[in-house]
Amino acid sequence: MKKSICCILLLLSVLSCLMACNFTTNTSGDFAGEAESFSKVEEMMVALAQNNTSDAKQTIHPKSVEESDAAIVQMNNFLAGREAVSIQQVSIHVTTSTGTAGKTKEEYVTYAATLSDGDIVYLSVVYLSDNDGDGFTSFQMVLGLV
Repeated sequence: MKKSICCILLLLSVLSCLMACNFTTNTSGDFAGEAESFSKVEEMMVALAQNNTSDAKQTIHPKSVEESDAAIVQMNNFLAGREAVSIQQVSIHVTTSTGTAGKTKEEYVTYAATLSDGDIVYLSVVYLSDNDGDGFTSFQMVLGLV
């Protein structure tokens, strides 16, 4: 009886150790290269300039789509039909982790977007790819000093 209890406890401890595995890597700066989210940023900026809320919502991660309505309207109002004529990546930080919940990749990227009237706005975005899908969990237009 004691041997079976010890074996069960040993098996449970080994299983709990294996289930707690999580491997994380971080990359930032020039080593990270161009962001995978760049095409989605372009899509979002076109949708916002055209006041197309449904296309803008398609770029949002499924976890964040519910609370995105007010923010999309705010950005539509700010752009007021102005389009982004150029978008350049300023900085990037990528976090990739693999664990029992699957593989997760998050890109934290800053872009400089030049609008059709010459104004420059900075875009601070977080793009998440995981088991639930992929999309922006944060998409912010930053005005002022960056």
